[in-house]
Amino acid sequence: MFRVQHEGLAEVYRRRGGVFKYIRMLMALQFLPAPHIERAFETLVLRATTDATRLLVAYISRQWVHGGSFEPRDWSVFRQDVRTNNDLEGE
Repeated sequence: MFRVQHEGLAEVYRRRGGVFKYIRMLMALQFLPAPHIERAFETLVLRATTDATRLLVAYISRQWVHGGSFEPRDWSVFRQDVRTNNDLEGE
């Protein structure tokens, strides 16, 4: 979420409209199988319609999708076991 704030998208994200849904789709990439992430991401890149969303996807591309610091196989959680008990501690 830091990058969303950094690119000036926090306010529009809080409105829960189209940008909210778009950012949620970007955040959901981690739940796909690693071999599918790049293709799904490229589909989302085509839907970036503002300068701020284009800057956000450029960052995600550099940092997470195209092997800057991490690659999709490093952060995909597809079919991984739950590693926390937070879901059991609901309020």
